[in-house]
Amino acid sequence: MRINILLVCTVSALSMIFVIACGGSVEDRSAAAASSSASSVEAGAVSAPLIPAVSGPTLETPAASPPPASEIIAALDVQEIVAAFEEALGDIYSTVLPSVVQVKVRLSHPVGGRSNAPRQLPFVPSEGSGFVWSADGHIVTNEHVVESAEHVAVVFADGSEYEATVLGTDPDSDLAVLLIESPPDDLKAVTLGDSDTLSVGQTAIAIGSPFGQEFSMTTGIVSALGRTIRSTDGNYSNPEIIQTDAPINPGNSGGPLLDRFGQVIGINAQIATRSGSNAGVGFAVPINTARRVVPELISNGAYKYAYLGISGATLTSELAEANGLPEDTRGVLIVEVVPGGPAARFGVVGSEETKEIDGVPYPVGGDVITAIDGVSIDGMDDLVAHLVENNMPGQTVTLEILSMDGVRAADVMLGERPQSSTS
Repeated sequence: MRINILLVCTVSALSMIFVIACGGSVEDRSAAAASSSASSVEAGAVSAPLIPAVSGPTLETPAASPPPASEIIAALDVQEIVAAFEEALGDIYSTVLPSVVQVKVRLSHPVGGRSNAPRQLPFVPSEGSGFVWSADGHIVTNEHVVESAEHVAVVFADGSEYEATVLGTDPDSDLAVLLIESPPDDLKAVTLGDSDTLSVGQTAIAIGSPFGQEFSMTTGIVSALGRTIRSTDGNYSNPEIIQTDAPINPGNSGGPLLDRFGQVIGINAQIATRSGSNAGVGFAVPINTARRVVPELISNGAYKYAYLGISGATLTSELAEANGLPEDTRGVLIVEVVPGGPAARFGVVGSEETKEIDGVPYPVGGDVITAIDGVSIDGMDDLVAHLVENNMPGQTVTLEILSMDGVRAADVMLGERPQSSTS
């Protein structure tokens, strides 16, 4: 079992104070640039400030303009602002805490080695966190938290502990659903937000059980959107990931990432670190991914992804030059087509040769996908995200393809992503 580390968010006090002072919220969505890297495809209003009322405009009297936010903040007592900020965080913690759990796991294999026969291990003090998805006993956590679990229990903040069954897991999104046996009558589900409306700089709050300690809260901001990380089994890409600057530590995995209204916007999952501790770059699975995956895990125990059957690389200027294309050409160069896969059956061609430029070999000769179903793509991350978010196995997509023979359209019926493939 891996102990991946959860995203915990460090709240921007300044932005929270601004919101409290102005009585408003920013709900604008910000699109994020996808990182360019070679990978394999499964080819996934500021409210008006509170000011005294003024009369409507007339020919003689122009309408009064609201004062700048800076003036409103300056007019408020600093201690009152800080007190309101602290009270808002405390309210979120007390409201959401009853819906957050500590996940305790006993593994079906020994830690740090392999064995032909599973052996009993005591419960690990804390393998992760989770939260109540529905009042009938469904708990959401990370797949890596319960991977290889023989026995799972969840513990609530009031100390009550319940046995749980793993209903379904999805390594590609790193999500899992547990079911509490005989859930309490007062079980309260979290309130779900909308991760599609997030923007960089928004407040982010995490509640979880790091290092096996009792529940704690951390705060921060959404520091980036649209990141792509590898799935927990390493075979596929997990797109549209939320990045946060929050401190992330072992045991937080699977816990909720919240907005300033206490709504869940993500599921804390991983950090980028070389030391094993927080380095200010954490990642959370968007709640809208969970909205799509979790119902399938509850009903069927697994989630089926569309599969194109290629491996490819984002077209950089160097790669474009090697393939005799204008350096500003954007898209995905197909490096390899899986034999017998959907793309191969519909005539998509991979790169069969390489060309060396300044001592660097580049794949050449393959088709370049520039759009899917009329939507332009800049690179591999865009293609993965589109397939994951918009398509299911059995659907037909139209690829716009640039090749040595010019531009053509290819209609490809998508397959179902194999569990043990890398394409």
